[in-house]
Amino acid sequence: MAYRFEGGPTPTLPDIAESPELTAEASFDPLELTVISLAEADPVASIGPPTRFTRFFERWFGIERPTPFADARLEALRRFAVLVRVTGGRLPGEEIKRFLAAGFTRFQARALQRRAAASAR
Repeated sequence: MAYRFEGGPTPTLPDIAESPELTAEASFDPLELTVISLAEADPVASIGPPTRFTRFFERWFGIERPTPFADARLEALRRFAVLVRVTGGRLPGEEIKRFLAAGFTRFQARALQRRAAASAR
């Protein structure tokens, strides 16, 4: 898979001391929380374009692929949530940068990584 990180130490966000201000900044609004909960059921294949074989396979067996969100920011959140869930919170730096470029904060990224690490236990 293209999303497996194989080289060197796993890049993570630095640990930051918890405070009420940082917790508020790491919180998600209700729509974002809905996207995160929907992403818990999405397979990794849903974040990339389907191949010809995949399209044939899905048509043959009647599998419906989750459609991307029209809002690019919400789609970036869904992508990040799927990847965090699948990798257990250990993502390549480029995926974290893509998430931050979509307008999210590093505190929100860290909150999703902690959530994935906690559910993996």
